[in-house]
Amino acid sequence: MDEQLTMAAKTLARWCYARGVDERVLGVGEQLLKAAADQALGRTASAHLEQALWQQTAALLRQRRDWDRDHQVSPPPPAACLPCAMAVDHCPTHAGRRCRACGGQLHRIVVDEGFDTHPCCDRPGTNGSLTFLEHTAQLLGATLLAHPPDQPA
Repeated sequence: MDEQLTMAAKTLARWCYARGVDERVLGVGEQLLKAAADQALGRTASAHLEQALWQQTAALLRQRRDWDRDHQVSPPPPAACLPCAMAVDHCPTHAGRRCRACGGQLHRIVVDEGFDTHPCCDRPGTNGSLTFLEHTAQLLGATLLAHPPDQPA
């Protein structure tokens, strides 16, 4: 039984770490913890193991945080809350405040200004807008037309 608990805790810790959830997760509601464990494990966690599972998961997350700090590794960006880590579209607090390009959390000021992407995501690239690149190309073309290079003799 200990081996099953250890494997489940490691799986849950990897799931939490990848989504930016740390050991403070123990402070959220029991139903939410159960839903997160079920989603991470891909099956329902045994009721008699749940408390021990979360305690071991919290210990693993603390160890990982310490390891990251000792080895100067940047962890994934922290989740705004556990519901965001599970499914941001269903979070009652943060839904609708996500970057259109990368899916990351938008700051309130960005939303208040009417933008739906991070400033860094509004640049050319696989996820970004091509508006910046198109504008730059137009400026370069206009500059070349206004000042043609010297013609070779």
